[in-house]
Amino acid sequence: MSHGFSSFAQASFDEFIGKMEAGLPDLPRQEAKVAQYFLLNLNAISFETGKTIAQKAGVAEITVGRMLRRFGCAGMKEFKELLRHRYSVIGDSVSDDTAELSGDWQQQRAAELRAVGTVYSRIGSPAFAAAERYLREADEVHVTGFQTVRGLAEDTARRMALARPRVRFVSGHDSMLSEWLDPPKLGASCLLIIDVVPYAAECETLARLAREQGRTVVVVTDEYCHWAQEVTDAVINAPSKTGLFLESVLGLTAATSLLIHAVATGPGSDPDQRLRDWKRLAQRIGIF
Repeated sequence: MSHGFSSFAQASFDEFIGKMEAGLPDLPRQEAKVAQYFLLNLNAISFETGKTIAQKAGVAEITVGRMLRRFGCAGMKEFKELLRHRYSVIGDSVSDDTAELSGDWQQQRAAELRAVGTVYSRIGSPAFAAAERYLREADEVHVTGFQTVRGLAEDTARRMALARPRVRFVSGHDSMLSEWLDPPKLGASCLLIIDVVPYAAECETLARLAREQGRTVVVVTDEYCHWAQEVTDAVINAPSKTGLFLESVLGLTAATSLLIHAVATGPGSDPDQRLRDWKRLAQRIGIF
């Protein structure tokens, strides 16, 4: 889908902002207030709507559209497409510099890309559908991971919390599973586990305990995991043996990102509203 600025080269965003900066002194007072707000808040403008910008700039909402049209953009929808295009890696925006790599690195790159491709091929599978359903329908989601992927699990928990309510990272070592003292109703809680070789003994134990308590279980793991299929039908296997010194986590990261996106954009979800609410909270403590 391409319309407005979305079909322009990446540099068009910078050109648009440059025109706005250059034209700011000559704008009518109300439009100047809008342009000034844009220029001062470019890093957070993707969270805004025409209405919220108008409120914060102290102008009528129609003034936002008028200012954008003055510089060649039809409105906020086209501006956001331009913004996404500017910060996305799409089409011909990245040159194919594979020839500059040595033979070993070319093989390594190909292996990494195959790992990501394999994860994308799982999207239409029953396992992916089950994982998406469990993560979306549960009242709460707990995320865990050990050893080298604990950081990835914590990051996944934080990002999924922006996609849906009541998500938290759980560590059996830290909390001694105090979060699980009160077993939930059947299917009302989901445990997302990220696990790689050498597999943490705690992962299988937690997965089985979760099932005993009536929780659903989703496992994102590598291609050699020997236990997950015995516990749940929601297993996403991502290749990890790509030739790197340590196992690659690129496929695992892709899998968690796809699951978060699926949850955020599923039926009944309103990701834009959640992001706006999150931004308002974050602004109260001065993050943005």
